[in-house]
Amino acid sequence: RNIGAGPNLQPQTVNGRLTLDLSNQGLTSIPEEVFGITDLEYLDVSNNILTSIPEAIGRLQKLNRLDASDNLLTSLPQAIGSLQKLTHLFVYDNKLTEVQAGVYSLPNLEVLVVGNNRLSTLPPDLEKLRKLTKLYIHDNRLTNVPQAICSLPNLEVLAVGNNLLSKLPPGVERLQKLRELYINDNQLTEVPPAICSHFRLEVVDVSNNKLSTFP
Repeated sequence: RNIGAGPNLQPQTVNGRLTLDLSNQGLTSIPEEVFGITDLEYLDVSNNILTSIPEAIGRLQKLNRLDASDNLLTSLPQAIGSLQKLTHLFVYDNKLTEVQAGVYSLPNLEVLVVGNNRLSTLPPDLEKLRKLTKLYIHDNRLTNVPQAICSLPNLEVLAVGNNLLSKLPPGVERLQKLRELYINDNQLTEVPPAICSHFRLEVVDVSNNKLSTFP
């Protein structure tokens, strides 16, 4: 329980979206009252000391943005998979060792930011995120990227820098809409030649790898 008045739990309309900003409050848990604001569309609980998000998050069925970055989360609630309207999920800079299966059943997710965690694998279920345009999984412990990533038809930005990748999945050049590819700071010895002929790519960062040649 917070000492004194506690955080302001009055949501504001920002850019036409009902928003509750609880960032930088030193919170160790999300106040229960938050889950009664069922019209909430954007919840920002970033920069706190949260170790978990309760399953009650599933009550916020209108939520389209959730920012829980820069906390101490070790897992995400299964109920996150019921947030059918969620388009943006920011959970970077936590202690996640996996992304719960529920996230991969979010039909409208466009932006997933899970950089700077402790992920060592990503499941094939990733391919279910058909609307995903931006995937940030940099600064983790990934030794490979699943083939499923090549099946994301709308992916524009893929950031997998600063992992432990020795190769890219075959078919990454099939990502027709890809504009930015960050594969810096890995263990790559080669880059698929087809990457270089990818006509939409505007940014390719391959710095700090083990490349002997670049196509």
